[in-house]
Amino acid sequence: MLAAVERELADEAFVVVGVHSPKFPSERDPGLVAEAVRRHGITHPVVVDAGQRLWDAYAVRAWPTLVIVGADGRIVGAASGEPDAAPLLLALSGVLEQQRALLSGSPLPLRPEAGPPGTLAFPGGIAVGAEAVYVADTGHHQVVACAPDGRELRRFGAGTPGLRDGAQEARLHSPHGLAVHGRTLYVADTGNHAVRAVDLDTDEVRTVAGTGQRGRSADGAGSATAVALRSPWDVAVTGAGDLLVAMAGSHQLWGVADGIAAVYAGSGREARVDGDLVTAAFAQPSGLAWGDDAALYVADSEISAVRRVSGGRVSTVAGGDLFAFGDVDGIGDQARFQHPVGIAPGPRSTLLVADTLNHKIKSLDQATSRVRTLLGDGMPFDAPLASLEHRPSLPPDLRCAAAFREPEAVAWTGGRILVVDTGNHRVVAVDPATGSARLWLGGEVQTPPRARTSSIAP
Repeated sequence: MLAAVERELADEAFVVVGVHSPKFPSERDPGLVAEAVRRHGITHPVVVDAGQRLWDAYAVRAWPTLVIVGADGRIVGAASGEPDAAPLLLALSGVLEQQRALLSGSPLPLRPEAGPPGTLAFPGGIAVGAEAVYVADTGHHQVVACAPDGRELRRFGAGTPGLRDGAQEARLHSPHGLAVHGRTLYVADTGNHAVRAVDLDTDEVRTVAGTGQRGRSADGAGSATAVALRSPWDVAVTGAGDLLVAMAGSHQLWGVADGIAAVYAGSGREARVDGDLVTAAFAQPSGLAWGDDAALYVADSEISAVRRVSGGRVSTVAGGDLFAFGDVDGIGDQARFQHPVGIAPGPRSTLLVADTLNHKIKSLDQATSRVRTLLGDGMPFDAPLASLEHRPSLPPDLRCAAAFREPEAVAWTGGRILVVDTGNHRVVAVDPATGSARLWLGGEVQTPPRARTSSIAP
């Protein structure tokens, strides 16, 4: 939405300044914020308000909040939530016209960060098929098909962001979650607010849900390609071949069946509410995985919890709430995550959780709800393979740890854990039997030095 406003007002004396007032402790790191700016293609300046001084000064009470500041430094207007581009443009145009005499015609000397040039750029999803492993190369707007040893086989998507069906000419925009069903690969095409399907025999990409526009309402149903979705982040396939979509933007799960898209679970409130499918509430659900018990498990990112959907009801398996997060191994409500994004089936009736802002991979026992750390030392930095080391304190079948940087997805295949190490632009393969780890795909790109970033101190 802001990108559209910036394009429309590119020739005006207008600039967007992002203020990052963090909720999670990990988000206070200017280096990680700089990486997020690059990941999302943000071209305007961003201030790191680590101590929330600007948050308090502008009396902000919710994320996100927009504040319009006039040429004289006074606040013209403010509103929380995500407005549509059209009314925001109308308001800004009115302010520009009223204050034309006070405005400068000299543009600010802004220079956006360059994107990473390596094999992967901020990979954000992974799925295991019968013949290949598929990785969402989110920053390059592609999906990579790989052999079991990590060799790249082919790519889907031209590499230019957009919404276009076809084979070589197909375009994706910031894809994340993936699911394989037979000879079809389903893609949560987040930036396009769409769900795409790739025919693995012909490489043809088609749109199965979404219009390319961000949906306005949390309710509604209709023809899948005529209903506007809101930031689909992951997708799962039922036994009947229908789709379930983690709709992070509307805090819901949606279903796609027989060409119809509709709300499956969630009221649209951003909250932790257990109960039936209609009254239950999620908060930015981002990852989906089927358990051994045939239940659907959800990485519910903004409440830092794992939810369970089964028998027409939603329950919380482990984790906290909107403001109850951390890094604690334990059982059920005693356990703490910090914005987990990915989840996948693991060995021996466990689930693997990408605990993103704790920079760890954790396991969740489906029977006991016990959470324990498997991989990661919790320290985010550029992680060369030399940092992978044995940790005898871990259980004997998982004695390895690695330094990750905001891992967003994970998979279990062939007796190995594949970690999508998003901030390090790579996938790492870990053998739990030996504790060894190796670079599986990507990893050539080094994060720019943090010296170029700055913040408002607490």
